[in-house]
Amino acid sequence: MSEITSPQNTPYAVNVEEGESYYWCACGRSKNQLYCDGTHNKQLA
Repeated sequence: MSEITSPQNTPYAVNVEEGESYYWCACGRSKNQLYCDGTHNKQLA
């Protein structure tokens, strides 16, 4: 089976609450799905 990939390899910034920053996971590796937890940084190093 093929692995699903995103056209973007960095998190997507999303507006949810005023004054707060949220990032949608684009790599699929985050343990805090749907939000980015920075796991992609460990994979790129």
